[in-house]
Amino acid sequence: MTAVIPAGPARHVEDLDAVGRRWRLGVVLFIFADAAFVASLVFTYFYLRGLNTDSGWFPDGAASTPIWIGWTIAAGTVLSAAAYRWGHSGIRAGKEERLVLGAGLAVLVVLVVVVGQLIQLATFPFGVADSSYGSTTYVLGAANMFHLLITLFVGLGIVNRGRLHKFSSTNNWQVQIIGLWWTWVAAAAVLSAFTTSFVASPNLLVGNG
Repeated sequence: MTAVIPAGPARHVEDLDAVGRRWRLGVVLFIFADAAFVASLVFTYFYLRGLNTDSGWFPDGAASTPIWIGWTIAAGTVLSAAAYRWGHSGIRAGKEERLVLGAGLAVLVVLVVVVGQLIQLATFPFGVADSSYGSTTYVLGAANMFHLLITLFVGLGIVNRGRLHKFSSTNNWQVQIIGLWWTWVAAAAVLSAFTTSFVASPNLLVGNG
């Protein structure tokens, strides 16, 4: 007697390109939303700097954070994005080892930058409530830390999946998506460093707003 095995329900496997397009759209929309948030922080910084109500932007005797620290953090973030892009170009050419190496180097650089950003936040020579400059600079630094932590998390995921041979020259849309985010994070870090390079208010003669 022959046993009859009931057939399971038919499984529909969606086209990977369609899945990739949806993921790309989602990440692009997330980047646009985050860019709007960062733009609002930059606008607030320059607005309060220009307004300088009651000389509250940067009171006499207040200390500012060294400008070079912000640019060093930005440079490290850009370097990590470049390393990741190098790895991405490798997997597009079918070189898995290059992806793992490039993404791994990028993650290591981000880890160093995270430590640097943490040290900067912990050693600011002012408090959050000391001045408008202090509060906006803290928020910009915290936003950058948020970006870096997300990048570190997704970067580790790419490295791990690369080691497990999950990507190929024809299937690397996840790598591309993370590359879009990484590039934005680098651009945001540069924008933050540029913004905080302007400390003194141009409205120094105004005592009341």
